Amino acid sequence: MPKHTVLILRHFTVGGLERVLLSHVRLLTAAGHTLTVCVLDPGRDNALVHELPPGTRLVTAPRNRLRRAAYLHHLVRDTTVLLQFGDGRLYPSIRPALTSAHRVIRFCHSDYSHLRTRAKNALDRALTRSEDTIVAVGGRSTRFLLDDVQAPAHKVTTLTNAIEPRDPVQPDPHQPWAKHRPYVVAVQSLYPHKGHDALLRAHAHLTRTHPDLQLVVIGDGDQSIPLRALATTLGIADKVTWLGAVWHHDLVDRVLAGASAFVSMSRFEGVPISVLEARRHHLPLVLTDIPGHRDAADPTTRLVTVDDHEAFAQAVLDALAPDNPRPAGTTDLDLAWERYAEGFLAVVEGTGPATGSATPARSRG
Repeated sequence: MPKHTVLILRHFTVGGLERVLLSHVRLLTAAGHTLTVCVLDPGRDNALVHELPPGTRLVTAPRNRLRRAAYLHHLVRDTTVLLQFGDGRLYPSIRPALTSAHRVIRFCHSDYSHLRTRAKNALDRALTRSEDTIVAVGGRSTRFLLDDVQAPAHKVTTLTNAIEPRDPVQPDPHQPWAKHRPYVVAVQSLYPHKGHDALLRAHAHLTRTHPDLQLVVIGDGDQSIPLRALATTLGIADKVTWLGAVWHHDLVDRVLAGASAFVSMSRFEGVPISVLEARRHHLPLVLTDIPGHRDAADPTTRLVTVDDHEAFAQAVLDALAPDNPRPAGTTDLDLAWERYAEGFLAVVEGTGPATGSATPARSRG
């Protein structure tokens, strides 16, 4: 089969999906694939393109629909196409242009049930006819595809989200965030379902008894202004450091390396890359009790009911207690990455099903 692979995505902003895609690029490069990464929306933030390995061909599709269709039809001819869209998007208008491809593989990175209508799920179900394989990243994604979309089970295969091993780094004491010790860190885009409003209320509760504790937030999004206003209203504007869309992984790693705990009050997640990255740094985790967090957590993780900011604040205090040791060992993450890499290449190269292929599931517990 051809080893010419085209990865198509909406934009290359700073997020978990894009970090997964970078891992895919590195895996395919190492396996000898000739790669093209095609961005459909070059007008959006695309900072993470700078972490693409040298030699990766990067292109943008025309905005005009007719020109885009012609361009994609030529670009993907006789290649394997990997569709990597977030937020449950489908891009039906580009699908006819992909008929010249050798194979079309679509990745579903999360449970998008909270973003979907019945009509959009019906459209999704119709589009599966033009896809050779649908890869569900995480078991919750599988349930979404089988239960909500009702995609054909024989086309769905599951990979459990995982992250590449990286060399450990040390905190950088000269960076602005390092002057605040201790600090807890959240790494998420600033969207409503990520629960930063509840996180700020929890932090306000925390600082009543621990006024020096700082919350460091990595991420950007459409809630930036309302959240900053909320922090001011809560009286904690000076106790929150907003780093914005820090994109370079060395910088993110150094922020995580100096943190005392990792926090997330998200209301919906797949299997968050940011949680797995925090585990690589042996950070105590305080997370909302949702399926995606449970899938990513380690045995020491403190899970709290969604939007219960007082209970969340207490869980953070427990995690920061001096006698609370940091979680140790990431052997399971290393094994998960090995399984993921093997399964991913098996799907793309058509050499066999991914490890843990999908079976019908009828509950979203």
